[in-house]
Amino acid sequence: MFLLAHSGITLAAARFVEKMNKGAVRGVVDYRFILIGSVLPDLIDKPLGGLLLRETLGNGRTYSHTLAFLILLFAAGLLFKGKWRNVFLTLAGASMMHHILDGMWRSPDTFLWPLYGWRFPRGVPENWIDQWIQNFLNNPFVFVPEITGGVFLLFFLAAVSRTGIKSFLLTGRL
Repeated sequence: MFLLAHSGITLAAARFVEKMNKGAVRGVVDYRFILIGSVLPDLIDKPLGGLLLRETLGNGRTYSHTLAFLILLFAAGLLFKGKWRNVFLTLAGASMMHHILDGMWRSPDTFLWPLYGWRFPRGVPENWIDQWIQNFLNNPFVFVPEITGGVFLLFFLAAVSRTGIKSFLLTGRL
């Protein structure tokens, strides 16, 4: 998946949870960290495995696409207190949504790393941008979530524009 699906669907899920709890989590949800966490695994792994280690790995799903990464984020959230607790737990929850949207359970050698060994599966680094474009244009499991996430992002941007961009950037609230 790409940016729109991860960020839009994760934001919508967080907003839904906030609304279903009738404000019980109001003031706890910081949508800035929802946004960051929704793409955090790709922010780490795409440059690492797809660019820096392209010749040896050529895989954009490495360390932060693992269950170990999620456990580390959740553990940090449980160890810290105050604001940092919420930050890490929010990042963990949003990153978990990223894993769900990527269907990481279908790649147990990556998701359950290092249980299947210390190496990650080798990717095909040649023409990866072309592969992404072809997937986006031809694979409904890619373009439907992207369109859905894009629609959710439009609603989110409308909500941010009502509260003010400056206010959102300072507080992370809607």
